[in-house]
Amino acid sequence: PDGYGNMSSTNSWRRIATGRLLCPVMAREFQDACGEDGPEVLFTFCTFLKALGFASRRRLTIGSPGCLMVTADERQVLTLIAAAQAQTPALFAAHLRWLTQPSKHATLQIATDALATALKANALYLMLPEPDAPSGCARPSAVA
Repeated sequence: PDGYGNMSSTNSWRRIATGRLLCPVMAREFQDACGEDGPEVLFTFCTFLKALGFASRRRLTIGSPGCLMVTADERQVLTLIAAAQAQTPALFAAHLRWLTQPSKHATLQIATDALATALKANALYLMLPEPDAPSGCARPSAVA
């Protein structure tokens, strides 16, 4: 779970979603990344995913473990976590509103803040995606 584009964060999510919670490879990845805090960070990550499933407006689309493509839903969730880490409240609130049912915002906010803190405590940061550059506003050619 050490970078916005790094596959370990999405692969951990994908493994958990496919029922591989007790996967020794994943436990080892968290231990390698977080040292003695590995089990607690993994537990916090699982709690975050449980809150995401509970609060989500709809069923999210995730890729298969090992797939290099990141789905739009995965990108949005990673941006939510990155916004919490970067303390960008407007971006965080926008993604939170988009992802969750209105009555369940607080549940996911608390879980996201806990995960962002756990990752930061272990010097693991998710990068915010680059903003899309605005396209030029060229006038269309006149047609005679």
